Amino acid sequence: MSGDPLEPLRLRFRERAGADSLALADALARADAPEIERLAHGLAGAAGLFGFVEVGDLAMQIDQGFAAGKTPPDDQVRALIVALRRLV
Repeated sequence: MSGDPLEPLRLRFRERAGADSLALADALARADAPEIERLAHGLAGAAGLFGFVEVGDLAMQIDQGFAAGKTPPDDQVRALIVALRRLV
């Protein structure tokens, strides 16, 4: 048994990563910027908290872009999708 109290939450995050990657891909295909922003914002905080640095950094870049009034390039969103799929 792990002594890490966050381990169950990390496992749930990893399980949800697949659904989040699909939701991001769908939002990207529909050019649904508000949905991309919502997903990236949620991922930016949670990923970093649970130690998923790459996902957290990518999501944070997207989130900060939206905060600055810019829509992120598609490649940036695709990179986050790929990083999420690696967690599954």
